[in-house]
Amino acid sequence: MFVRLLKGHEPSNILLIVLFSALLWLKPIMELGQVPQEFFAPFLDEMYVWANQHYIFSAIILFFLILFEAFYMVRLNFEYIFIDKRTYFPALVYVLWMTFFIGTEHFAATVFSNFFILFAIQGILKTQIGKLNIRMVFNSGLLIGLASLFYWPALLIALPIWFFTLILHGTNWRGLIAQVIGILVPWLFIMTWYYLNEQSEILNYLTHKLQAERIIPLGKNFTTYKLYLLLALLLSAFMYHFRNLINKKIVVRKYYSGMMWYFLVITAGLILIPSAGEAGIATTAIPATLFLSNQYLTTKRSFFAEVNFGLIVAASVIWVYLL
Repeated sequence: MFVRLLKGHEPSNILLIVLFSALLWLKPIMELGQVPQEFFAPFLDEMYVWANQHYIFSAIILFFLILFEAFYMVRLNFEYIFIDKRTYFPALVYVLWMTFFIGTEHFAATVFSNFFILFAIQGILKTQIGKLNIRMVFNSGLLIGLASLFYWPALLIALPIWFFTLILHGTNWRGLIAQVIGILVPWLFIMTWYYLNEQSEILNYLTHKLQAERIIPLGKNFTTYKLYLLLALLLSAFMYHFRNLINKKIVVRKYYSGMMWYFLVITAGLILIPSAGEAGIATTAIPATLFLSNQYLTTKRSFFAEVNFGLIVAASVIWVYLL
């Protein structure tokens, strides 16, 4: 029912998506301040303090930023045709996916980080197939570096984006070096500033925050169950595209092949550092939205799509209002 209702590109669907998102966010806007938010880079401490002191206002900002990211992905789909339908449906999928991270201390950091990641991916898509644009690759690395200032697991995206570039443009070491330099540029400026201000202890601070334990509380809390649900959805979408990708245009197949590397890197990270699983899943919000939306809108088994999407809607409502 949900998929059938929202799969079109009628302007009324925009209103329905915004209204549903607003209803879903009523409680989080009032209670987001109960979970202090954190950002990775120390110089963002003032922003961190402000966000926790004005949590209702900051929650409203986060809500509209998520809506902007959601509908910007719709615009990218209109331009690059990831999904064979002109639809606003991916916007709702993205809102639901991000809703699962409400209540975590890194929720705000994830939202801001995804803002930069979205434009990093767009930069790679803008380059002409088979003709690598070094400036665009450098800019994508720069945006990933800026994203990591808010949420350090954004660095995980560098590898799949390089694979993405490799699939679209072939082997090019200049592109890899340009991307690495772009990622390092924000951190070089920051580290230089701290060094000149005789705050060298910042290195110990950052090293401590980068630590992650190889532990996951299997079945001990609802956060773990949420993680399993999202992983199951990703696995379902991955298998669907693995079987049906051949039906796509060549350029679109390359787009999806690049995003599949994205999922493989995150899965490997989850195996190596299970406690970072939630961080990894959070960084997959953009490609996961495209994968799931395409699966729900193009599968011939409409009943499966309705049940699967209904599960996401029900789980997000339960996560927000009952847990």
